[in-house]
Amino acid sequence: MARRVDPAMETSGTIVLIGGTGDVGSRLVSLLLDHTAASVLVVSRRGGASDDRVKALRLNIAAPDAAAGIPLGATVVNLTEATPPLVAADVVRAGGNFLETSASPDYVELIRQEVSATGGAGTGVVCVGAAPGLSTLMAADAGQTEGCASIDIGLELGMGRHYGSAATEWSIGALGDQYQVPGVPSTTVRPGDLRRRFAFDRGGRSRRALGVGFAQQGIVERSERRPPVQVRTFLALHPPYATHLTGLLLRLGLGPILARHKRGLTRILMRLPPLGRVGTRIAVEAQGPDGGILAARHLAAGDQAEVTAAMILAAIRALNAEEQPQRGSTTIVDHLTLTEAFDALHQLLPDMPIEAWSSGTAGDRA
Repeated sequence: MARRVDPAMETSGTIVLIGGTGDVGSRLVSLLLDHTAASVLVVSRRGGASDDRVKALRLNIAAPDAAAGIPLGATVVNLTEATPPLVAADVVRAGGNFLETSASPDYVELIRQEVSATGGAGTGVVCVGAAPGLSTLMAADAGQTEGCASIDIGLELGMGRHYGSAATEWSIGALGDQYQVPGVPSTTVRPGDLRRRFAFDRGGRSRRALGVGFAQQGIVERSERRPPVQVRTFLALHPPYATHLTGLLLRLGLGPILARHKRGLTRILMRLPPLGRVGTRIAVEAQGPDGGILAARHLAAGDQAEVTAAMILAAIRALNAEEQPQRGSTTIVDHLTLTEAFDALHQLLPDMPIEAWSSGTAGDRA
């Protein structure tokens, strides 16, 4: 019998990972080696060991001429906010693809603005990963419901293992950043000011989540409905008492102080024993003008770093498969449907329990 060829092996060329030595980067390298024929170039300040398919490149990505060190026409995955947005624009202008994984709304918007202003023969894609990324697709799908006036996204991060310094620093830093609520002009709120509850498990009890600033590009941008749809993102921690403790600190006005000391706090947290479960939980609710739930999308899956890596590869494959590639600034919604994303997760992570379901009854209150 002839050996079955993984269709993803058609993905070739060079894939560059900026900040690829961390938690997500290491998992993405494994997936790329198993499911593509591409050469992988891992960019970091320290460099590292190389082999036949994985090369290490020592490069200060923040240097003015950093983009010159990236091969022309490569697919670049950015896993660090140390990358200047101009690098994304240079990659796209030179005909490459630039995939942005950040969840910071201001940073993501800068990436989009630079790529849009510069143009080029390549493609820039923002909101790639688990959250944003998969959560973006779930929200965009639920937001197509007739009469949708607002969308709430709930994300639960299990603390059953350490997720790496970069991810931990981002989470702590986000507690100090005021943010605007999309769809509500001139409205700025502090993390934790908005609170609500989500049922993250099928048939489970609802748990508290705290409002945070989060990249939401692509969720409702292509809709012409008026008035604008309000989009809010909420973060919960598992075990639940970690959410309650964080909420208390925010209520006391300590968010900016925590953010200023995020590196020191990260070092402390990395030394503590893991707590709670390891897993990815996403709950999305589309609501009508009266707050009634019109539609909902739910996901329960395993390790968030693995889900993020798989979603990045799914986006890379989608870009390579497009007969007429979309040029310039795009979001993950322009390249993947929710169904395609779920199919990719099952194919790339066959040993991971992944459960997705839809729910929502008109008249339920958020």
